[in-house]
Amino acid sequence: MQEVKKHPHRWQSLLAVASVLGLAYLSVFLFLLVWQRRLIYRPQPELSMLPSASDFNLPYEDVWIPIAGSQERLHGWWIPSASPQEKFSVVSDEPRQILKSPKVMLYLCGVGRNMGDYNYLARVAAFRQLGFSVLVFDYRGYGRSQGNFPKESQLYEDSQSAWNYLRNVRNTPPEQILIYGESLGGAIALDLAVKHPEASGLILQSSFTSMAEAVRQKAFSRVIPMDLILSERFDSLSKISSLKVPVLFLHGSADSVVPPEMSQQLYAVAPEPKHFLLIDGAEHVRIYQPGKDSYLRAIQRFVESSN
Repeated sequence: MQEVKKHPHRWQSLLAVASVLGLAYLSVFLFLLVWQRRLIYRPQPELSMLPSASDFNLPYEDVWIPIAGSQERLHGWWIPSASPQEKFSVVSDEPRQILKSPKVMLYLCGVGRNMGDYNYLARVAAFRQLGFSVLVFDYRGYGRSQGNFPKESQLYEDSQSAWNYLRNVRNTPPEQILIYGESLGGAIALDLAVKHPEASGLILQSSFTSMAEAVRQKAFSRVIPMDLILSERFDSLSKISSLKVPVLFLHGSADSVVPPEMSQQLYAVAPEPKHFLLIDGAEHVRIYQPGKDSYLRAIQRFVESSN
């Protein structure tokens, strides 16, 4: 009591500092609670490129994908496979036309920008070089797709709608559908593949174990209890043991967004048949590295082993 009476201003200052810090902490907590989806999803309404851009010169068809129980539709592109007479190639010294029978790559992009991004279109062109037809689409809230700002359950519905479109509109047999998920799209692709064990297979590129684990890589998670407030879970690690289709994991060793150890953890839990390629020097999105261990050659080996 003597100390308090001697230095009342010191205690008042300490209480004021504690109040400011507490208010700042509460503000950050509430911001993350309310705005976390805005930090995870970064949709862009404008398509910066079309498949027909001179860099790729891909034939394509605009498609509109219905969503069950909704008046909203997804916008997608159907890119047909190259004919045998077409000398199509975008990546030199890499395999082309590897398929013995028709297959469709159902491509689930990450959640940055939209499907008109250059890197996504480069991936589509590479798939087509391998001989695939490709269906790529924008989730609700992205590009020209209709609907509200994205959330986890809605993204799962969107991927199911794309599957239904291939099955019911394109009449594609399930054994001809190979599901490819990139980054957060990998978590969506895994959810879809678990629900459809009749699919040809699954490829997960640069993906993570769970959103909670991904968030723990951030500095603020050391002081904010994100496990308590995180609404977008994307818990791939708990789902992958239920997978019934062959799976290929692709991850760059220089990925600064998602540590490659996360793909290795998923691989360890995944049932057979499974394959893993750590691409030396590759980044999160730019994963192409030429040579015998390129991701295109890994896809070739995966498809041949799954036939």
